[in-house]
Amino acid sequence: MDFQQRIWVVNVRESRFQDESFIVSEDSFTTPLQWMSKKGYSEKMLSEVESMKRSQVLEFTLGDSQHRVMRVK
Repeated sequence: MDFQQRIWVVNVRESRFQDESFIVSEDSFTTPLQWMSKKGYSEKMLSEVESMKRSQVLEFTLGDSQHRVMRVK
């Protein structure tokens, strides 16, 4: 697969027993940071994700869940 845009690995932890990870590729977005916007990231969070460098990790709290975002491309 040839990815043209940015790619993130997002780990969402809602409890000690509920933990999911996603590969989020900008290739499938129709607007910038679409996945993050739909998940409820604030404008500040979106700005931080927008300026991420490769291999950088950010952590956010959304409601009762923890989101760990790592940019891989």
